[in-house]
Amino acid sequence: MDAFVKRILCLLAFVAFVLPISAQQFQKELDSLSRLMENRSLTDTATIDLRNHYTKQALFANPADTTLLDFAEKTLEISTKMGYGKGTMLAYERLALIHQYSFSNPYKAQEYYHKALALMEKDKRLKPYGWSIYGGIGTLYYEQEEYGKALDFFKQVLKHDKNLELTATANMANIYGSINQLDSAIYYYNKALDMEQVKDNPTYRANLHSNLSLIYGQDGQVDSALVSAEKSIALIEQYGIEFVRPTAYANASMAYMGNNDYEMAEKYAKLSLELSDAQGNLFLQKSAWGTLADVYAAKGNFSEALDAYKKFSTLKDSLNGQNRRVEINRKQLEFDFEKERTVTKAEIERQTTIKRATLLGGGGLLLASVFGFMLYKRRRDDLEQKREAEFRALVSDTELKALRAQMNPHFIFNSLNSIGDYILKNDTETAMEYLTKFAKLMRMVLENSEFKEIPLSEDLKFLDLYLQVESKRQPGKFSYEIIVEEDLDTENIAVPPMMLQPFIENSIWHGFAQKADRGHISIGIAKQGNMLLCTVDDDGQGRQTEDSVLATKKSFGVAITESRLEILNAQKNTQGKLDILDKGRDKGTRVEVSLPLETIF
Repeated sequence: MDAFVKRILCLLAFVAFVLPISAQQFQKELDSLSRLMENRSLTDTATIDLRNHYTKQALFANPADTTLLDFAEKTLEISTKMGYGKGTMLAYERLALIHQYSFSNPYKAQEYYHKALALMEKDKRLKPYGWSIYGGIGTLYYEQEEYGKALDFFKQVLKHDKNLELTATANMANIYGSINQLDSAIYYYNKALDMEQVKDNPTYRANLHSNLSLIYGQDGQVDSALVSAEKSIALIEQYGIEFVRPTAYANASMAYMGNNDYEMAEKYAKLSLELSDAQGNLFLQKSAWGTLADVYAAKGNFSEALDAYKKFSTLKDSLNGQNRRVEINRKQLEFDFEKERTVTKAEIERQTTIKRATLLGGGGLLLASVFGFMLYKRRRDDLEQKREAEFRALVSDTELKALRAQMNPHFIFNSLNSIGDYILKNDTETAMEYLTKFAKLMRMVLENSEFKEIPLSEDLKFLDLYLQVESKRQPGKFSYEIIVEEDLDTENIAVPPMMLQPFIENSIWHGFAQKADRGHISIGIAKQGNMLLCTVDDDGQGRQTEDSVLATKKSFGVAITESRLEILNAQKNTQGKLDILDKGRDKGTRVEVSLPLETIF
């Protein structure tokens, strides 16, 4: 369990942004800002600036202070009525930060970030104030494990705003650590630590040393990990840096875990859990439960380890679930699409103005103007249709990535319960064997989720392991075979990952649900002209049975597979298709998926 939990755990165990001042200075600055705002007119732009600054500083001082929401909403209301663009844009950003860190609500945060960006797009004078918004959106993607998108946003911040160089550098280090590019992560953390603004700022140093300890641990440098973790904690205790404390404790617990000091690891994991629970920080709660699962397993407390791991999995599923990730990406796509539509509309208006000027300038050019406008309108319509098609494809691709990135929660929790049963029966050998296969399966899902295509050999290994785990959990329920046509170079054939898994799952859970005797699944891979024919054939109850799920509605897996094939056909001009054949009541179902036969080399 140790290696598996840590692999997942490292993904979100960092503070997503760094802070401008030490903890002792926070209250002094907040008191100073409060005095400055006293007896000032609310309709003064300087007052709006002070209120926005106060909101951000107060949030950093105490993320659990949900009363800031009313204060920030009032600032937005006043600024909007005044028509003060900068104040309104920054008020939107503050509201996004509050929803992101006080309420753990990425949807609302994304909505407010985009409202701020929309103002920036309308008024180019606001551009210099807007790059921190890009950083905020980057952290949202980072928290949802969309590392490529997060990296793109932080690279833009680094390129355009030198004042945010530290924030961008530290977050790029976070991302490189999350995608296991540890050398790059260590380089960027040390680069950040060498910056002048860090050397005299204990908050910066505490945060960076904490993050660096985690990466050293991932890289096997356990002594360096412990040294960095202890530096971070020492700074936190010396300066009372409360904002960083829960994350530093979580990372320190992993550093002690790497050094086999289980008592200290458990102590700091529990302290982190207590603090993050008080703040309502679900990301750190997940991290703490993951470490506790490792600690309990290492100490031989398997029941407690299983309970901690279930809580870890529940939080992970909640934070990175399919609907959550799809909705965040959908909001980004809608914003991008609306931005393009606005640009197109502006161009139409410009062309209309040109046409009117031309008509006024001479009747002889009328025909040419009309013809030119018609050509432009056609081009405009084609462009908009293309954008709409890209929008739909990107949404589908997001849904697909979310599907690949997580297994069915029922499968996960049923597997965990099965492991728990083995532990309760003191059958630790079987429990560890099961857990090893389960961990390897989850790791394959996470690794494959980053790629649109993988070698056929890798997908077959995944299917075989998935069937091993399912047959282990339901002994004697079914048998299976995987038949690959001879002369097929499985190492050199590229296929979309997890294309057949939903149908195999349907066979096990619906096809064999009420079957009295042992069922059988046959998986076939064969070449058919320039296509690859993939089949899943079972002898279950079939789709005609009244209580069959597929008899009453199209399953999510079927719908997603059809969408994947539709996009694949459009992109590659192929004729891939899905056929589900009913063999008759109690005779089973045969699924045929035709894919374009493509080689890697």
